[in-house]
Amino acid sequence: MGLIEYIGVWKSYDNTPVIKDVSFKVNAGEIVVLLGPNASGKSTLFKMTLGVVKPDRGTVKVNGIDVSANPIEARRVVGFLPEEIIAYESLKLEEYVEFILSVYGIDPGEKPLNEVFDMLGLREHLGKLLGELSHGNRRKALLATIFLRDPDVLVLDEVFAGLDPAAAKLVKTWLREKAKHRTAVLVSTHVLPIAEATADRVLIIHRGRIVAEGRPGELKDVFGAKELEEVFLEVTGYTREYEDLVRELYK
Repeated sequence: MGLIEYIGVWKSYDNTPVIKDVSFKVNAGEIVVLLGPNASGKSTLFKMTLGVVKPDRGTVKVNGIDVSANPIEARRVVGFLPEEIIAYESLKLEEYVEFILSVYGIDPGEKPLNEVFDMLGLREHLGKLLGELSHGNRRKALLATIFLRDPDVLVLDEVFAGLDPAAAKLVKTWLREKAKHRTAVLVSTHVLPIAEATADRVLIIHRGRIVAEGRPGELKDVFGAKELEEVFLEVTGYTREYEDLVRELYK
C-alpha cells in the first residue's frame, strides 16, 4: 500500500475538467517528482492530500486515511509546502515556527530550532516579521516547521522555488535522508535537472492527465532522449516551431 494514493481522481472547475482520471501512489521510501506545465493540475492534486480541494470522483489517501472523510486526521501526518505561502505576517519568524509546532502538539523546547534556523540561513532574520521577509525566506520558514515536525508523508509543491543554491542543496539532501527512513515524498518542480537527479520516479501531467511515468533513465530510454527535458517537451506538445518564432522576432 502506498503512503500516498490517488485512485481514479477527477476534478472540475466551472464544468471544466482539470484533473482527469488520475491514479498513482507513492510508497514509503520513495521520492516521486510530478512535472507539468503551468495550470496542468499539479497544485490541485497536491491540495487534495489535505482535503483543501476534494475530488469530484475518486479517492485520495495518505497513510491509509481517506482524506475527504478524515481531513483533520490526514493533515496530522502530512508535511505540506504550498506553492503560494500564506503566512501570519504579524508574527516574528521564530514565533511563527513555535506557533505551528504547538498546533501539532509539539513542544518547541524539545526541538533543535537554532540548528534548523542555521541550516536554512534564517538565524539573521529571527527578529523580523514574516511580512518583512522575502518570498524565499518565507518558504524557508515553512520548511523549518516541516523539518522539525518530521512527518512520514511529504507533499512539497515547487519545493525549490525561491531557494538559494545552498538551501536547495540542503533540501535535496533532506529529501534523500527522509526517503531512506521510509518517508513517502511527493514533490513538484520546474527545475528538470533537479528532478532527474532527485527522483526515484517521475510523473508528467499535462492537461489534467498523467501522460508519462517511470524512472528518469527508463523514460529517456523509451523516448530516445539524452535528457529528461526532451521527454517533457515531447509529451507536453512543445515544438521547435515556437523557438523558430522567437528567432524570427529578432531578425
